[in-house]
Amino acid sequence: MDKPVDIREDEEQGIKLQETMELLLAAGYFRARIKGLDPFDKVVGGMVWCLEVCNLDIDVDLMFQESLSIGQKISLTEKIVGVLPQMLCPYRLDPHQIQGLDFVHIYPVVQWLVKRAIQVREETGDTNRAYALRQFQQHYSMPEDVEREKVVKSAQDSIQRLNDVYAPKRKYRRKAGHNIPDVTTQVQYTLLEYGHKAGAFTSAAVKADESEKHTKKVSKKAKEEPRSAGDLANEEYNEMVGEMEQVDDRGRKVKASVIGGIVSQQAEQIAHMEALHQQQKLQMGNFLPEGLIALPGKQMPMSEVLSQQLEELKLKKQQAEDRKRSMEVRLEELKIEKKSLKTRKEALDQENAVLEEITSGVDEDQLELVAELVRQKDEAEEAVSSFRLQCKTEAAGYKAEYQRLREELENPTDESHLLSEELRKRLETERSTLSEVRLRLAQRNREVAQLQRSLDDVPSQAELSQYQKRFIELYDQVAAKLRETKKYYTLYNTLTDTKTYYEKEVQLLESIHDNFEVAMGSESAKEQFLRQLEAILESLRQTVTKAEKRRQNEKLKRDQLNDKYMELLEKQRYYSKLIKEFQQECSLNEDLQALAVERGLDQ
Repeated sequence: MDKPVDIREDEEQGIKLQETMELLLAAGYFRARIKGLDPFDKVVGGMVWCLEVCNLDIDVDLMFQESLSIGQKISLTEKIVGVLPQMLCPYRLDPHQIQGLDFVHIYPVVQWLVKRAIQVREETGDTNRAYALRQFQQHYSMPEDVEREKVVKSAQDSIQRLNDVYAPKRKYRRKAGHNIPDVTTQVQYTLLEYGHKAGAFTSAAVKADESEKHTKKVSKKAKEEPRSAGDLANEEYNEMVGEMEQVDDRGRKVKASVIGGIVSQQAEQIAHMEALHQQQKLQMGNFLPEGLIALPGKQMPMSEVLSQQLEELKLKKQQAEDRKRSMEVRLEELKIEKKSLKTRKEALDQENAVLEEITSGVDEDQLELVAELVRQKDEAEEAVSSFRLQCKTEAAGYKAEYQRLREELENPTDESHLLSEELRKRLETERSTLSEVRLRLAQRNREVAQLQRSLDDVPSQAELSQYQKRFIELYDQVAAKLRETKKYYTLYNTLTDTKTYYEKEVQLLESIHDNFEVAMGSESAKEQFLRQLEAILESLRQTVTKAEKRRQNEKLKRDQLNDKYMELLEKQRYYSKLIKEFQQECSLNEDLQALAVERGLDQ
């Protein structure tokens, strides 16, 4: 006998349903709050959403739609149940439990899926956030970022101006052909070129307009007098200044490589222009400025040459800055890609560790079988590659043959004309044959489609099991409702009978009360009133007797039915015992048959 539906279990299912919906809402699946959806759609949709968030490489199409047919529901639940072991889910779930909305078993699986989805989102959240911030920074900017860029740019300009103002300025240059004996002297000469004294020199500034003649006079005078340490230092300083030549401001701003190139290219022209300049200077006196050089009419002034070179350098600098910015952008993209690859590597390491744990308990024979299958797969791929190469070679041959035949068709001969006629006839024959075959194929396809529809109309074993389960559940619900309705009917009838008896009693008491005053008026009326009361009392006694007799009959029926029910229970127990013994005997029989077959093979 089937167990009736228990109300406590329904309450527990409702509690688990509510907890499952709250869990999906907390995870971010907000379709669970739509009241118009069926609980099956909410649960299955939430499980499919969790599987998609976990981002696993599984060869299953988990396409969820609302209002699915029972066959589609069964197929989808079977796919979900097949994916769970691949994810190493510790809980077991069957398709009929999802279809039957068994939330006692569904809730632990949904709880585990939600935890796994939240863990995956936490692992990939940093990468997605960094990528989103990068995309935002490339296309948009915040007001405080704009202000910061302006401040940084103004600070950079100020620093650049300070560097330009306080840049090292060369005041002296060593003469050509002057040799330096040691490194210390070389350091002193280098510092002196930029206006700094070294060693025993004093910290006073060197005057740039001291002439070489004055330095020699000071040196001669120092030889005649007794010299102190300071005098020796001044003498050494003056000798070093005398061995160098002064550099003016204009010469300091021009690079030596530029001047050397100009001198090497136009040495003779510069000499001629210098002689012409000296001649004109003698003729015109001091009317011409010193910095003006009278070049021929078609020669370009030096300032224009330097301006062009300066513009070219600025252009190269701008191009270099553009390349630098593009490289910085590329560097940021590579950093983001590196971070994503690092995250992917960690996930692969975890999967590798899981696989190692799984394969640690696997037999070596199974591993060898897997290795053999992998080798066969590689051989199959190599065979496919060689087959593709062979197909390409044959296709090239067919193409060459096609070109040759096309040329023959374009330039036909008598033999080729006859051959083309024969081929055309054969082509027509083959086309007619192909049309007939296509017609037969279409007819066969229609027959196959009709048979397929007929097969689809027949429910499968899984659908039949689902139908049976649903019918059993429906029968249990109808039976429970029927028992509840019978109780209500019995209660109603009992209350109706009680009400009728109470009404009769009230009417009787009212009649007695109304006739009591009249009956007390005379003796004859009083005796008649007493006789009526005795008749009423006798009638009530008869009614009570009938009711008691009917109660006894109902009690007897109840006892008989209870005895019959106990007999049926005893028969059921005996039947179950016989079934169990029969199964044990069947198992023993199978074992004996297997043993007999084994012994027969051994003999």
